[in-house]
Amino acid sequence: MKKKTIALLLVAAMTLAGCGGKAEAPASTGGDDTGTEAPAADSGDDTEAPAGEAKDNADITIGFSSKDNSDTFVAAIADAAQARADELGVNLVMYDAGGDVNKQISDVETMIAQKVDAVIVIPQSVEGSAPVVGMCNDAGIPIVVDNGDIADTNFTAFVGCTDQESGEILGQWFIDNVEKGSKVCIIEGPMGQSGQVGRMAGFEAVGMLEHFEVLSTQTANWKRDEAMALAEDWITQYGDELKAIICENDDMGLGALSACKAAGRSDIIVGGVDGLDDAVAAVKAGEYGISVLQDSKGQGSVGVDVALQIIKGEEFEKDTRIPFRAITTENVDAYLEGGVDAISE
Repeated sequence: MKKKTIALLLVAAMTLAGCGGKAEAPASTGGDDTGTEAPAADSGDDTEAPAGEAKDNADITIGFSSKDNSDTFVAAIADAAQARADELGVNLVMYDAGGDVNKQISDVETMIAQKVDAVIVIPQSVEGSAPVVGMCNDAGIPIVVDNGDIADTNFTAFVGCTDQESGEILGQWFIDNVEKGSKVCIIEGPMGQSGQVGRMAGFEAVGMLEHFEVLSTQTANWKRDEAMALAEDWITQYGDELKAIICENDDMGLGALSACKAAGRSDIIVGGVDGLDDAVAAVKAGEYGISVLQDSKGQGSVGVDVALQIIKGEEFEKDTRIPFRAITTENVDAYLEGGVDAISE
């Protein structure tokens, strides 16, 4: 697939046929009747496929399978998708797998039985969620994979990010800002999820694991409270030796930060990924080293746009990759004043 990169959070009105490098949509067999503005994408080579049946937006139903809406960032993607669907007058049927890959598969089965016109899925697991792609293909229903990677790449389109990139940015920042050989701990997302796999690969790619002495690596399942409990244990166990806690998302990072603050350990450097408002505020306060921003609104809204373009037989972007950006003390003021444009390369 030809990959495209779009700017983060460029809030611009999009026509439904104008979302970048394009393919023409395959026919959809979905049939029963039952917000956020999208960023603009670069244009690219066209490919063609049979056009789908023309439908009014009010007659279109898109199924959305979220992996876990208790995750603040994932919920933001789902909210953006709902807002965009409402704006376009499309019916969006939302399912939340609650972190359970088997429920996600069951949810997609339900959507297929409902004969939705397209499915958008945020995979719970790279490998475990892969069957949903074949299920949709067998049913003749387009499937848009959103946010994270999935093992079966025979989906109709992808909208999201390259998780390894965020791991590389986060890992390199810690290399540059924490003394070589320091003792650190790493908090990971759920094992096997795209964010966990990709961010750890990013750490490895920049040599972070060799740069530090890693005392412990454990999952907190993207959860703030689980990360706080882990950090409390590590602070007790390792004492003054512990110099940094590197977290694969901001919810976990903020949990670790809370533990550090409660223990009076302002010397422990904490950072994560997502660009959550609380994390950005903590960067501004000098309490949180880095938040690697990814665009939840862009991923949710563009996912709906692409699904709608496919359903209507219009040109669509086959692979939309939204870049990450580092928010640190050096650029946080610019970000707060001017948004992502102010920190874009």
